Amino acid sequence: MNKKAVAVFLVLYLLTGMVSAKKILFYEVGNSKYSIGKEYSKFVGELRKKGFEVATIEKGSLTKEKLEAYDILVVQDLNKQLSTTEISSIIWFVLQKGRGLFINGAGGSGTANQLTIPFGVTIDGGTLIDNTDKIPGKDRNTFVLDRFTDAPSSNTLRRGVSKIGFYQGSGLFLSGTSSCIVTGNSDTYSDTGSFASGSMPCVAAASQFGGGLVFTLSDADILSNENLEQYNNKNFGINIVEWLGLASDRNYTSANSTTDLQLKIKELRLRTLQLEQEVEQLTDERESFRSKFNQASLTVTQLQQQILEAEKDTIGPFKKSDWALIILGVCILLAAIAYSKKKSGEVKIKDDDILNELGYELEGSSEGGEDDDLPDLGA
Repeated sequence: MNKKAVAVFLVLYLLTGMVSAKKILFYEVGNSKYSIGKEYSKFVGELRKKGFEVATIEKGSLTKEKLEAYDILVVQDLNKQLSTTEISSIIWFVLQKGRGLFINGAGGSGTANQLTIPFGVTIDGGTLIDNTDKIPGKDRNTFVLDRFTDAPSSNTLRRGVSKIGFYQGSGLFLSGTSSCIVTGNSDTYSDTGSFASGSMPCVAAASQFGGGLVFTLSDADILSNENLEQYNNKNFGINIVEWLGLASDRNYTSANSTTDLQLKIKELRLRTLQLEQEVEQLTDERESFRSKFNQASLTVTQLQQQILEAEKDTIGPFKKSDWALIILGVCILLAAIAYSKKKSGEVKIKDDDILNELGYELEGSSEGGEDDDLPDLGA
């Protein structure tokens, strides 16, 4: 086998290889709202449908030993100060282990920045405002976003996504190799003046560090139970997690000369798997449609047969049975008319007989009376 054939084989292997089930750890220490048992239960349910294994840590601290078994770490709206050991463990998890980190939400008083800054992102302390793209019935700090950048990772992250909701989130300052994925609109600005109107502040960013991947989203409410089904929020959240899962795929190296190619190959492989799932779904839908079509065709055939049978049993506009009833009705009507005329003739004859009889008696009585009253002239 020549070198070209080997190269083609390896690329095809990478593109079509099965993506193993990823394990996700949600860090929820000190977070009572955005937990997988409460406000994020629907999102976690969708992840499990996609084959992800989900676990949570609610007490204790993060260590390398606890992170070792997982592919993706999700830090939800961080509301506590992390220890130096915890921060170093997370950095080790991304840089050295080549895993995925999802920093979701600014946290209380910007506490998430202790984790975002090492990865080239700073979350602003203000709230973004938009006057023209408000979600109906909401305030100016709750609006729709539809501006996605042309960053390389954006192709995977925005698949099936054209709009997302934004619910009182903040803007992001980027540095280093971080790339903006979603921005505000032309008239989006910060209430603290950090971002002026027209600056189109970033609200979601992707970063690549060593062999690992990091995604920062300033608004944790996007994926909450209340908002998950709005716009394309759900697809966006799933895309983020699937993209982060690429970091732990096999044969991934952190060498600068091959990192971009390896990531691109894994994105293509993920897309191949998703296309296969879509094809399978379309095949199932086609079979369902075919079954419905066959059932409808059978119904049409039955109706056509009934029409033919009805036409055979029809004379003119009526069936034979209807004609029989019509003829029977006409005969009964004619018989009734004839009977009525006969009865009328009999009554007339009887009346004439009575009059004749009466006339005869009157005439006889008159003659007799006159004979009795006339004088006897001969006498």
